[in-house]
Amino acid sequence: MKNQSSLIILFFISFFLSCNNPKYSNYYSFDNQKWLQDSSIVFDFNSLTTKKLKFEISISYDKNYPYQNLYTSYSLIDSKKNVIDSQMIEFQLFEKKYGYPLGSGIFKSFIIDSTFLSIDNVIQNEDYKLLVKHSMRDKSLTGINKLGLTITD
Repeated sequence: MKNQSSLIILFFISFFLSCNNPKYSNYYSFDNQKWLQDSSIVFDFNSLTTKKLKFEISISYDKNYPYQNLYTSYSLIDSKKNVIDSQMIEFQLFEKKYGYPLGSGIFKSFIIDSTFLSIDNVIQNEDYKLLVKHSMRDKSLTGINKLGLTITD
């Protein structure tokens, strides 16, 4: 019985050690739950010793968000101001046919997570910036509460 307990504990320890720890994690909260079109959200980070990175965005939103989707544009920039990657991406926040919120959450607030970028050629111990802005037509976008970035290897 004691051997079985030891094996179970050893399994859980090895499981948790094998999980990827975030290299960077940060959230930006919007004033008055409004994201202005001319505002770029800036995430500054250092690559430390990693050569390959995965970027996951987390969007916290509520039922006051007026659309089903969210278009965002991002640019990954190195310390020499070279653009490493830049794209526009779409996030589906509400189900298209029935309109219920996607992601996790209850009642009024919800969070959707999505891996949107994988980079293999990151220079070690280099400073980077990730700029994110919304690409919707509204100059002031309501219903978006927070924008988060998590980077893993």
